[in-house]
Amino acid sequence: MTHEADTETEAKYSRYEKLDAYGLARRATQFVAARRAKLRGLPGEAGPQLERAVVGAQTNLASGASHFGAEGRRHFRIALSEATEAGAALDIALDFGAFDEAEYRALRALLLRLAATLRGLAG
Repeated sequence: MTHEADTETEAKYSRYEKLDAYGLARRATQFVAARRAKLRGLPGEAGPQLERAVVGAQTNLASGASHFGAEGRRHFRIALSEATEAGAALDIALDFGAFDEAEYRALRALLLRLAATLRGLAG
């Protein structure tokens, strides 16, 4: 049995899904998720920190999109902080050999684009 309401809901998007920044954040999360095994054993829990930071950027961005004004900007600033933290954890992953130079450049480019879009959203 098909429900018209279900079909109608599937055609709509949440506000966050319409943001270019969300697509970048999701790609960064997918990139890290695909390489979780490489991140195991990094000192200072840098691997899990990278995972938490990209997830935090993605979820705070989505949360910011559901709010307006100062509250929305606050969430976008948190997402920016998380994206920046992910960049530092990425440096650590490269320095300890978890990522090769090509992987580093690819994720760094995503994170830099994400940070630029988040700066605009955070106002």
